[in-house]
Amino acid sequence: MLLFALATLSTCLQAVPSTVPYAVTAVTSSQLPSELHQDAGPAPEPRPTEPPTPAPEAVSEPAPSEPPAQEAPLPEEGPKQRATVVRGTRPARSASEVTIGRDILDTAPRRNAVDVLRVVPGLVASQHSGEGKAQQLFLRGFDALHGQDVELNVGGLPVNEVSHIHALGYADTNFVIPELVQSLEVTEGSYRAFQGDFAVAGTVRMELGAREQGVEFAGTLGQFGQRRLVVTVRPGEDPGTFAAAEIGESNGFGPQRGHGRASLLAQANVDLGHGLRARVLAGSYVTRFDSPGVVREDDLEAGRRTFYSGSFPRQGGTVSRHQLLLGVELPREGTARTRLEAFGILSDLRLRNNFTGYRVDDRGDGLEQTNGGSTLGLRAEHRRQVSLLGQPVSLELGLGGRRDGIQQTQRRYRETDGTFFADEVDADLTQTDVWGYAEARLPLGRWAFRLGGRADALGVEVFDALAFRDPRFYDGQGYSRSAFGVHWGAKAGVEYSLTDTWALFASYGDGFRSPQARSLSEGERAPFVDVHGVELGTRSEGERLSFQASLFGSQVADDFFFDHTVGTTVFTGETLRTGLSAALQTRPLPGLTAALSATVANATVTKTDARLPYFAPLVARADLGWERPLSGLDAVLSLGTGLTLIGPRPLPYDEFSHTVFLADAQVALRRGAFALRLDVMNLLNTRWRDGEFVYSSRFDPSTPPSLVPARHFTAGSPRTAALTLEVHL
Repeated sequence: MLLFALATLSTCLQAVPSTVPYAVTAVTSSQLPSELHQDAGPAPEPRPTEPPTPAPEAVSEPAPSEPPAQEAPLPEEGPKQRATVVRGTRPARSASEVTIGRDILDTAPRRNAVDVLRVVPGLVASQHSGEGKAQQLFLRGFDALHGQDVELNVGGLPVNEVSHIHALGYADTNFVIPELVQSLEVTEGSYRAFQGDFAVAGTVRMELGAREQGVEFAGTLGQFGQRRLVVTVRPGEDPGTFAAAEIGESNGFGPQRGHGRASLLAQANVDLGHGLRARVLAGSYVTRFDSPGVVREDDLEAGRRTFYSGSFPRQGGTVSRHQLLLGVELPREGTARTRLEAFGILSDLRLRNNFTGYRVDDRGDGLEQTNGGSTLGLRAEHRRQVSLLGQPVSLELGLGGRRDGIQQTQRRYRETDGTFFADEVDADLTQTDVWGYAEARLPLGRWAFRLGGRADALGVEVFDALAFRDPRFYDGQGYSRSAFGVHWGAKAGVEYSLTDTWALFASYGDGFRSPQARSLSEGERAPFVDVHGVELGTRSEGERLSFQASLFGSQVADDFFFDHTVGTTVFTGETLRTGLSAALQTRPLPGLTAALSATVANATVTKTDARLPYFAPLVARADLGWERPLSGLDAVLSLGTGLTLIGPRPLPYDEFSHTVFLADAQVALRRGAFALRLDVMNLLNTRWRDGEFVYSSRFDPSTPPSLVPARHFTAGSPRTAALTLEVHL
């Protein structure tokens, strides 16, 4: 009812006169008013040979009495000027929402999507199974596996895959070319109405854009056979219109860690005239990678394995992804802004791994999984200001639908020759999600009240070719079933402005996670995993410093954790996550940029008060960058570092992982059209464990079987250096 009521208000109430121009306007960064630099502060000093990187663009909602903003005049053409594009974005409405701009992303080495995600406050991104597999994510006390509790979006394209064979919400961002990430828009928690499926611990959106106008070549050579070439073309002033290609390969830092990949991303923003604008985003990606598996801790201590050993040679896989998004922004009427988008995605995965050796079967426990998915979706968003009882109300409405077709298999293969000996899954799935949401914000003096709601209807059809398989009969194999369910979620928030730049926030939100389709029975009401989240916090937005801190809690009604190493799901009932998070962005001096964050979290089973395994109780991150012109050389020197601290994570059977501290560094020199950059990952050459697990295994088939649990780990990368030459034309 809330959705229909707010929709009716948007059309029946008198619209407030236009105060924020949503038209895309080209202006230089020096001409941007200060209110457009939310979460960013002032832009860094211009380089003598390269224009400054624009701060993240975010349009705040001005007071109703403000006159309409005018389009700034275009500056005269000059070789050292660079334009930016101002777009309307969602203002932050909770304490933990943050935008991370290009200047912060440029402070430390960003070789791939894993390195980009590590700058998100409180988020741990682990790549423990090779360079082509989706990252394992940890955020706010959640072990999100490969995406089941973190909603990821790249340029408007959803990344999470529903009912995936390997992990629910599987989110592979390896197709992202890190040089194209213009900013990260992070919404932690589940407090906003636009957040959809898998937005349990939070939502991360990557906005794409090219850094400089013209053509840019970047070639990288590094240790362990690393070779990489990136070519970027930006034909005009708009950073959102670009084309880029990446080709890379590496032998890896140890056995069975080689990979090769290629990615293409292109986007165009087109002015169709009469206030109508269009956006097209397309991309293709393919990779082949090896996976080292795990090392048993007792094998390492006994000298039977080295720290960087691989377990079995057949592990690894292939991935491809092809995607297209078409968007239209309709002409504005007063404050109204409407955007329509349609998207399609084709993805394929073939993955082989063996985490338990010969524990289950003397022929080996090798498992091959395949998942082929096709996604078609439509989305509409409408934002405007209306008047209610003489007060301005900011209104946001959204409608959408997504249809996923999935073909998946799971088979056991023999370690000696790789032949298959058992079929475990052979299923065709169709999953359709239709949603609608509404959110309204009413300011009253220093107070502001936010109320919203979201409804998601999920329909699932499953054909399981192996269901009810009985070797006594030649017929009766395979089974079809369908299910349907609806999730209703409420969103609410209160804001109190202490000063013009400092405010207090209280937020509440219902999040959800869709189910694994193959687990549903005929006619079942599709059971969503319900999450109820609350947050109390504060944030301060200044020209040189932005700060935010919050206390948070999330209650999951019927939770479970999936141990993907042994393929078992453990249902825990109600669980509770609590914690404290703080983040700071500052630019205290010209050329100096810093982003600091720390999150402390706890995750327990409500009934027993037992700690959940694998979540990250302490995560701290620091990204520091310094840039100085060298007038004598007519060049610019840049120094940067990224520091990560991950506290001991609880493991099954009352064990804990090791503490991880990593330091990455980069130094770059830019003169004219040429730049040389040295990136060093794991500068201190720390011997660290990227993933740690406790379960039973048997890697030597000559030893007797045992169910006694043992420690296992996957090794993190040693110190690795790479040199990159950039040519800007």
